[in-house]
Amino acid sequence: MGYDIYIQTSDGKPAEGDQNYFRFAYTAMPRALDAMNNFGMLVELPKPSYPQLTEYGLEGVTHRPGTKLDESTANRIAEFRTAYQAVKDASEAAPTGIPRYKLFYNDAFLVTVAEITAALTAYDAHPGVAIAEMPVGDPVWGHWITFLRRAQAHGGLRTY
Repeated sequence: MGYDIYIQTSDGKPAEGDQNYFRFAYTAMPRALDAMNNFGMLVELPKPSYPQLTEYGLEGVTHRPGTKLDESTANRIAEFRTAYQAVKDASEAAPTGIPRYKLFYNDAFLVTVAEITAALTAYDAHPGVAIAEMPVGDPVWGHWITFLRRAQAHGGLRTY
């Protein structure tokens, strides 16, 4: 168990290559989030609620691939999927950091370039940044910051 984090391209597809993947063990993510919080990189926002199937009249509807559906049901499924994805892709207009829930939960929330930029700006401005990546501490931290800078240059990232 753990957190698999993938950089995505500007068109929303997973970027190819090993350098576009980062993994935190289940027990390591809380330490990384604590460090990010200490550097002012995170913001505390409530985890958003996903739309419910009942809101689209889909409770009990079988919508597995290959199932024949009438046009009305197919349209409601498409609307539900669009609304569900919109929750995963939502962000504030002027973010001040990365919402903690986007990294803590492996629900594939989009961490946008703007959120990463705000987080790295806070990190770079912190008085302790000069020693943050020294080899005395956790060696993973420097790799994580490098990964965030790479994600910033592409299309953001998602945690699974």
